[in-house]
Amino acid sequence: MRKIINKSPSRLIDMEFNIPIFNADTQMYKCIDVSEIASSPGGKDYTISLSEVKQNYAVPERINIDMFIPTTDANGEPAHVTMNEVRTKGDVVLTKVMVTKSKLSSLAGLKEVFYNMAKTM
Repeated sequence: MRKIINKSPSRLIDMEFNIPIFNADTQMYKCIDVSEIASSPGGKDYTISLSEVKQNYAVPERINIDMFIPTTDANGEPAHVTMNEVRTKGDVVLTKVMVTKSKLSSLAGLKEVFYNMAKTM
Protein backbone atom coordinates (compact mmCIF):
# COMPACT_ATOMS: atom_id res chain seq x y z
CA MET A 1 0.00 0.00 0.00
CA ARG A 2 1.30 3.41 -0.99
CA LYS A 3 1.93 5.79 1.90
CA ILE A 4 0.33 9.19 1.42
CA ILE A 5 2.74 11.97 2.36
CA ASN A 6 0.62 14.84 1.04
CA LYS A 7 -2.87 14.64 2.56
CA SER A 8 -4.55 16.33 -0.42
CA PRO A 9 -7.56 14.29 -1.63
CA SER A 10 -6.21 14.52 -5.20
CA ARG A 11 -3.52 12.02 -4.16
CA LEU A 12 -6.18 9.31 -4.57
CA ILE A 13 -6.17 9.74 -8.36
CA ASP A 14 -4.85 6.62 -10.16
CA MET A 15 -5.14 4.47 -7.02
CA GLU A 16 -7.10 1.24 -7.34
CA PHE A 17 -9.71 0.05 -4.85
CA ASN A 18 -11.24 -3.42 -4.45
CA ILE A 19 -14.97 -2.68 -4.49
CA PRO A 20 -16.86 -5.99 -4.81
CA ILE A 21 -20.15 -4.64 -6.18
CA PHE A 22 -22.79 -7.35 -6.74
CA ASN A 23 -20.52 -10.05 -5.21
CA ALA A 24 -17.75 -9.52 -7.78
CA ASP A 25 -15.17 -10.32 -5.10
CA THR A 26 -12.02 -9.26 -6.99
CA GLN A 27 -13.48 -6.28 -8.87
CA MET A 28 -11.18 -3.28 -8.90
CA TYR A 29 -12.03 0.37 -9.56
CA LYS A 30 -9.51 3.08 -10.41
CA CYS A 31 -9.90 6.61 -9.05
CA ILE A 32 -10.14 9.05 -11.96
CA ASP A 33 -11.11 12.25 -10.14
CA VAL A 34 -11.59 13.76 -6.70
CA SER A 35 -13.58 16.99 -6.45
CA GLU A 36 -14.39 19.18 -3.48
CA ILE A 37 -18.01 20.08 -4.19
CA ALA A 38 -18.71 22.42 -1.29
CA SER A 39 -17.18 23.71 1.90
CA SER A 40 -19.03 25.17 4.85
CA PRO A 41 -18.32 25.78 8.53
CA GLY A 42 -19.99 22.40 9.20
CA GLY A 43 -17.80 20.34 6.88
CA LYS A 44 -16.77 19.54 3.31
CA ASP A 45 -18.47 17.65 0.49
CA TYR A 46 -16.35 15.54 -1.87
CA THR A 47 -17.06 13.35 -4.89
CA ILE A 48 -14.66 10.54 -5.74
CA SER A 49 -15.13 9.26 -9.31
CA LEU A 50 -14.08 5.69 -10.02
CA SER A 51 -13.85 3.74 -13.27
CA GLU A 52 -14.12 -0.04 -13.61
CA VAL A 53 -10.91 -1.97 -14.23
CA LYS A 54 -12.19 -4.42 -16.88
CA GLN A 55 -12.66 -7.99 -15.69
CA ASN A 56 -15.22 -10.71 -16.40
CA TYR A 57 -17.90 -9.28 -14.11
CA ALA A 58 -21.09 -7.44 -15.03
CA VAL A 59 -20.63 -4.38 -12.83
CA PRO A 60 -21.18 -0.65 -13.29
CA GLU A 61 -18.53 0.97 -15.50
CA ARG A 62 -18.43 4.10 -13.35
CA ILE A 63 -19.32 4.84 -9.77
CA ASN A 64 -19.19 8.04 -7.77
CA ILE A 65 -18.75 8.13 -4.04
CA ASP A 66 -20.14 11.26 -2.41
CA MET A 67 -18.89 12.12 1.06
CA PHE A 68 -19.77 14.76 3.60
CA ILE A 69 -16.98 15.02 6.15
CA PRO A 70 -17.79 17.12 9.23
CA THR A 71 -15.27 19.72 10.30
CA THR A 72 -15.05 18.38 13.84
CA ASP A 73 -15.75 15.15 15.68
CA ALA A 74 -16.51 17.08 18.87
CA ASN A 75 -20.28 16.70 18.45
CA GLY A 76 -19.95 13.07 17.38
CA GLU A 77 -21.40 13.95 13.98
CA PRO A 78 -20.74 11.10 11.54
CA ALA A 79 -19.45 11.39 7.99
CA HIS A 80 -22.03 10.50 5.33
CA VAL A 81 -20.88 8.32 2.41
CA THR A 82 -23.05 7.46 -0.61
CA MET A 83 -22.07 5.12 -3.45
CA ASN A 84 -23.79 5.87 -6.77
CA GLU A 85 -23.81 4.09 -10.13
CA VAL A 86 -23.24 6.69 -12.87
CA ARG A 87 -25.84 6.43 -15.66
CA THR A 88 -26.64 8.73 -18.56
CA LYS A 89 -30.21 9.34 -17.33
CA GLY A 90 -29.10 10.07 -13.78
CA ASP A 91 -27.15 8.41 -11.01
CA VAL A 92 -28.61 5.48 -9.06
CA VAL A 93 -27.87 5.19 -5.34
CA LEU A 94 -26.33 1.79 -4.58
CA THR A 95 -25.72 2.15 -0.84
CA LYS A 96 -25.29 4.73 1.95
CA VAL A 97 -23.45 4.59 5.26
CA MET A 98 -22.56 6.85 8.14
CA VAL A 99 -19.09 6.36 9.63
CA THR A 100 -16.84 8.20 12.03
CA LYS A 101 -14.62 10.85 10.50
CA SER A 102 -11.55 8.91 11.62
CA LYS A 103 -12.47 6.00 9.30
CA LEU A 104 -12.01 8.31 6.30
CA SER A 105 -8.75 9.88 7.45
CA SER A 106 -6.44 7.18 6.06
CA LEU A 107 -6.07 5.26 2.83
CA ALA A 108 -6.60 1.95 4.66
CA GLY A 109 -9.76 3.35 6.25
CA LEU A 110 -11.14 4.53 2.90
CA LYS A 111 -10.45 1.15 1.31
CA GLU A 112 -12.21 -0.62 4.18
CA VAL A 113 -15.27 1.65 4.01
CA PHE A 114 -15.59 1.25 0.21
CA TYR A 115 -15.16 -2.54 0.44
CA ASN A 116 -17.68 -2.90 3.27
CA MET A 117 -20.22 -0.70 1.49
CA ALA A 118 -20.12 -2.93 -1.59
CA LYS A 119 -20.34 -6.13 0.47
CA THR A 120 -23.60 -4.94 2.07
CA MET A 121 -25.40 -4.72 -1.27
